[in-house]
Amino acid sequence: MMKSKNIFVCIGAIHHDYLLNLKKNIINYRSNQIIQKSRIGGVAYNIAELLSNFVDINFYSLAINEEIRKKISKKIYVHQVNKNYSDRYYLALSDKNNKFLLGLANTDEYENNKSLKIPNIKNKNIIFDLNFSKTYLEKSINKLSKTNKIIVCATSVHKVIKIKRIINKIDFIFLNKAELLKLTNSSNIILGVKKILKQNKKIKIITTNSKNNVIFGSNEFIKKIKPPSIKVVNENGAGDALAAMMLYLFSINEKMNYILKTSVACGSYYASGKSLKTKSDFLKIKNLSKKVSVQ
Repeated sequence: MMKSKNIFVCIGAIHHDYLLNLKKNIINYRSNQIIQKSRIGGVAYNIAELLSNFVDINFYSLAINEEIRKKISKKIYVHQVNKNYSDRYYLALSDKNNKFLLGLANTDEYENNKSLKIPNIKNKNIIFDLNFSKTYLEKSINKLSKTNKIIVCATSVHKVIKIKRIINKIDFIFLNKAELLKLTNSSNIILGVKKILKQNKKIKIITTNSKNNVIFGSNEFIKKIKPPSIKVVNENGAGDALAAMMLYLFSINEKMNYILKTSVACGSYYASGKSLKTKSDFLKIKNLSKKVSVQ
């Protein structure tokens, strides 16, 4: 696979993700059998992991333990901002047909941590998730936006409000429909996108809506991208995969339609239970992109 320059830095979460699938229809107020899988996750980490197929990544986060360290990509260089590891995790529950039901985040350690200093970074693409505190995010984005491009991945509908006052400092924002409507207090995606573009004409906005259209908005145009039809195995991380692929393709100056189609195909590839690890996977994503339409 092609390599781009080492221009990406991530600031955000690394922790365990536990993915639980119900074996049968849920029975309320009773024990329910599940199938469990685990992986290393966190929104910023998910993006870094895919990007590490193409480029080395510097990653700023809380301390990790040896178990996590052994599992992360060797091309992701973790800068620990504190000494002592503290447990944190994300749990996702899906029904027997892989439809997402509920997410539970034990991630207060990010929010409450006071030891994270703003790193000295210049001329990079800095990817933030929204796990750290509103105060830290505002201060660091205000400072780092002067000499870097700022990318934000909204993380959750509860956390997206943290960036409301700094929208004008952001170059890319990735979020789902619920997060966009919460951030903009809008009734639909297109109105939400237009509200953000009024505040920041340089920003690029990417809004996912499950298996429905992905909306890409910029000061030049708003496009609807229809994903390919797939069998969904697990939607968790699909939006992060879309974001990572899009950022990589923008970094090597690919053509817009190719960027949109390949990025959406990558998200669908991950939703189908696969991931990008080899050149063969990348070719499969490119082939799947032929089934993506841009309007």
